[in-house]
Amino acid sequence: MRYLNYFAISLLLLFVGLIPDTASAQKVRYGYDQQDDGTVYKSIDEALLNADRAYRLKLVNKRRMDSLPEKIFQLTNLRELTVKGCKLQVLNRRISELKKLIYLNVSSNRLVRLPETIGDMQELKGLVISRNKIYELPESIGKMTKLEIIDAWDNPLYVLPASITNLAENLKIFDLRQVAIRQSELDQMEKLLPNTNILTTSFCDCSKGDR
Repeated sequence: MRYLNYFAISLLLLFVGLIPDTASAQKVRYGYDQQDDGTVYKSIDEALLNADRAYRLKLVNKRRMDSLPEKIFQLTNLRELTVKGCKLQVLNRRISELKKLIYLNVSSNRLVRLPETIGDMQELKGLVISRNKIYELPESIGKMTKLEIIDAWDNPLYVLPASITNLAENLKIFDLRQVAIRQSELDQMEKLLPNTNILTTSFCDCSKGDR
């Protein structure tokens, strides 16, 4: 099994441009057109004032929102969306209307599942769903063949869809730390995703019994 340390992961993420909100990444600009000045909007209303040039929206620890406000779907040019620590319970089916997104971070919320419509976000390269209560990934994730990183750290995942094999060509990192996975399951995943660094935490496989 292959492991990457945090430094290596950060370098890779910076290389593919998937962590624009870190201090080091702020020094690197990923321009989407000639007018892109790298602005990261911190409120939906602020972004709507310049909707045609609103490429990055970052909502962190905002007031509780059970689901994404409907007006967010007016920001059809978004490339990077972070909604972190906002107590989200549902990720709207309309998320697929943000078809230009390449990075979606909905970590540290209260999500239990992802909508099947997420599979229609076929430009997405980075999906961060860590620290939620998600127990399965939708079958439609297999349509997201440009995904390079899935961060599912610290979720009670116990179902991975068969379609996950469709991601084998481009998926570089699959973070499953703090997810209870038997060694036999991990071995099978490594066969199905031979080019992917699968990050895990060691758990006791009690099914083997005492020796």
